[in-house]
Amino acid sequence: MKISQQFRLFLTVFGLLGFGIFLSGCGSAESGETLRVWAHQGQEAENQAMREIVASFNEAHAIAGIRAEIEFFPDHQYSERIAAGAAAGDLPDIMDLDGPTLARYVDAGLLAPLDDDFSEAELADFLPTIIAQGTIDDRLYALGAFDSALVLYYDREILAAAGVTPPNEDRPWTWDEFLAACATLKEAGVDPVSLHMDESADEWYTYAFSPVIWSAGGSLMDPDTGRIEGVLNAPENIEALRQWQQLFALDYADNSPVEPNPFGLGKTAMDWSGHWMARSHLEAKREALGAAPLPVVGEHRAAASGSWAWAMLSTSDRPDVAAKFLRWVVSTENGIVPIVRANGAVPARRSAFEAFPEYEEIPYRLFKRQLTEHGRPRPQTPHYPALTRNFAEALRDIANGADPAETLTRAATQAQAVADR
Repeated sequence: MKISQQFRLFLTVFGLLGFGIFLSGCGSAESGETLRVWAHQGQEAENQAMREIVASFNEAHAIAGIRAEIEFFPDHQYSERIAAGAAAGDLPDIMDLDGPTLARYVDAGLLAPLDDDFSEAELADFLPTIIAQGTIDDRLYALGAFDSALVLYYDREILAAAGVTPPNEDRPWTWDEFLAACATLKEAGVDPVSLHMDESADEWYTYAFSPVIWSAGGSLMDPDTGRIEGVLNAPENIEALRQWQQLFALDYADNSPVEPNPFGLGKTAMDWSGHWMARSHLEAKREALGAAPLPVVGEHRAAASGSWAWAMLSTSDRPDVAAKFLRWVVSTENGIVPIVRANGAVPARRSAFEAFPEYEEIPYRLFKRQLTEHGRPRPQTPHYPALTRNFAEALRDIANGADPAETLTRAATQAQAVADR
């Protein structure tokens, strides 16, 4: 395999050219029909579900002499492991990847298109957000077994006691309505909203608060040209984050919380959070739990989406067999239902919702509706790591009182400099 100029740059960014530290113990691909599968190491229930999915694939294909072997890597090592494998010519047949990183691997020539491996009818069964996340330049390169959703959870009893009428799933609060509700809750002696500003990972900030910018009609980058400078710091984005900054300036949200889940403990009225909190919030709140779309700064409803997805390596010498495994892991019965039962994420296919009756009720009903009607993936660019790092840093600074115009301009300039290199 010849490594493209783009991927040499990719390797250089990770500082792995000339290094062998990650390469020890990595053998060549096995002969025969044994597929190598790489995956990130998620929660143990999810890992166990994946092992069982692989085992069921092997059992179903034993007569044909086909089997798969899966290897898990910690999230913080995964990108480096892929880069090291590419440098050594030691990549698997199939791997999962985080949605926003897809463009990097496509740009490096590491992934094979999947368009011919699924019919139009099969692809129509997937949520539009899954298709959008996996598509680069009109070619499909990845499909997920699950998606993510972000909502505004609220405690019906706390809001009622304060005299606040909650929003509903048909119409989100305007930003002024949201601030007015926060003011009323504050006056009632209640902490209005948790934004989870204690998160150390940059990706929470980009995932959670890009919808604020999108709702104002803004973008993080130009989707056609890839330009960041002049787009990330556009006037509508600056104004949107001035509005967002009010949550901290007026003490409606804590910019340095100590408690990671004050909403679950009943100390906070609302929670700006994702599907991963649904099970614990329902257990804590029961009938008191409500959920609504995020408040909007402008006139545009936009919902966050995106998660891990499966892709086939262009270096695989058995693409037909690899496609069998990929089809298995994103099939409703064999892949999606068992993994979603384990991790509580949103099923990637419409046909899978029948296995989850909770999707007829709030908050799950809202997850499905948002992804179907308003979901939007994060920007698709090979330079996403620089974009999300600088945007997240800007959001932290703005939450602490920095001027949004100056801060976004600095973030845009720094991210653009990386892209230009």
